[in-house]
This record gives sequence, C-alpha cells and structure tokens, in this order.
Amino acid sequence: MRLGYLTHVTGDDPARAYRETVELAVRAEELGYDSFWVAQHHDGHLGGRLPSPLVLLAAVAERTRLIRLGTAVVALPLEDPRRLAEDATVLDALSGGRLELGIGAGADATASQRFGRRYDDRHTDTVATLDVLLELLPTALAEQRTWWATASAVDAAAARGLGLLSGMPPSADARVVPDLARYWTYARGVPRVALSRPLPAGHSIGRIIDDLLADPALPWAGEVVVQAQPSTAPADVHREVLERTAHYVRPFLGVAGPAHPAPALQPAEPDDDLPPLLRPRPVLRGPR
Repeated sequence: MRLGYLTHVTGDDPARAYRETVELAVRAEELGYDSFWVAQHHDGHLGGRLPSPLVLLAAVAERTRLIRLGTAVVALPLEDPRRLAEDATVLDALSGGRLELGIGAGADATASQRFGRRYDDRHTDTVATLDVLLELLPTALAEQRTWWATASAVDAAAARGLGLLSGMPPSADARVVPDLARYWTYARGVPRVALSRPLPAGHSIGRIIDDLLADPALPWAGEVVVQAQPSTAPADVHREVLERTAHYVRPFLGVAGPAHPAPALQPAEPDDDLPPLLRPRPVLRGPR
C-alpha cells in the first residue's frame, strides 16, 4: 500500500501558498511519502489558488528526487488536449518520469462559463478530450501514470487502462465497492486504484486508523492519498497532518517507511487516543 498527500493550495496570498506547497512536498519526500498531489482550482473556487498545477509541480520537481508528482485533478473539459500533453510531457521529462496525471470533469460551473464551455456537457467533453490527450502523451505516461477521477465512468476508465482516483466514501454511495470490483474485473492492463481520504480536524489518531482500516474500499486500492480537512487549513495544519500520518497511521496501512526516518515526533497527548504501536493489527491487502 502506497501513501500520498493532497493539498488544495489555499491561502490569501497565492505566492506564499505556492512556496509553502513546495516546502510541504519536500517534507513529504523526507517522510517517505510515495506521492504528492495538488488540486486545480480556477478563480479561487473553494479557496483554491492553483489554476496551473503543472507549473507548480515543475518547481517541486526541482526540489525533490523520488516522490511522484500528481494532479488531483486537472479539469479536462477546460483544457486544450495538445497544450496539456505538451506541458505534461515537459514536466515528466524534467522530473525524471515522476508525473502522475490525474484528470476529471471538474465541478465548477462558473469556470465552465468563463472558459466558454457548457457545464452540463462536461462529462461528454471529458471523454472526447481524453481520447485525444491519450494519443498525444508519451506511451508510459498515458498507459501507466494517467488517472481518471470519476464516479460515473468506471467502465470507460477500465477500457482505456487508466488508473482510478476515488474520493467517494463507501458510506455515502453504496455503488463504490461494486464499481471498484467491476473496474478490477475489466481493467485493461494492471488495475490502479488510489483512494482519496480526508482526515477531519478533531479526529484522534485512533479513530483515523480505525476508520481507514474499516473502509471497505481499501482492499481494492494500491494507494491511499490523505488530505487535511478542512481543505482551506493553513500550512502548519498541513505539516502536522503530514507528520502524524507518516509516523502513526502509516504502520497500520502496511506502507513501507522512508529510507532515512525523520526525527521522532513528541508522544501524543493522553487524550489523543493513540493506539499502542505494538498492538497487533491486520494489514489489509488488495484482492490481487
């Protein structure tokens, strides 16, 4: 099970938010995270300050060596597929083949209007743009490192050999686990599933671990991508979540630690309900 971190790059000062995001990615690599993902938001939608994720990830690539760099996600209906393919190819080359290109239909009706697109057509437009994009991307990126964040086109993702980014908790939609099972059955090539899971503020480490291990979608995934909640949390909260997840949550997910472990954190407060790390716990594995 791999471990990733997602940020929506928020804050009142975009320049500061970008610098803090680069530093967060550097720290994630030091802590042994496998991937670092950034969300795209146009015009400050939902507080996000990053309309151009590939540009910021190029800056991250220059400060890191191993961690994979993901977009979660680029709103594909608002993109020109050739320009996106060119920019993605340049970033992939700069980073030594570390780009994980996550795409989706987008959920910002105002952005669709400003880009001269029909919001109601976004799913159809995503499929049409995606098929052009896949023809233009380098083969390895298109076939092994492109992901589709979708709750409605699982079969289409499977048929194209794309990875699946799932952010829908099974408790909210009974279709999630059956959809993942169907994706595994029909995926062209090796199935790839990454679960995006928020870590709500105020939840103890013990509760977070229990919730993750009880997640019925977890056995179908090869990666868990965590994010601080609320998504507009300041940089110090992101850093705390990053550290606590690496030190206390990762061992229960069976994620390999970093080659050079970071200095230990201070012990959790007694009321944090932190389970003893030596307590036996099952390590869930996918259905492979």
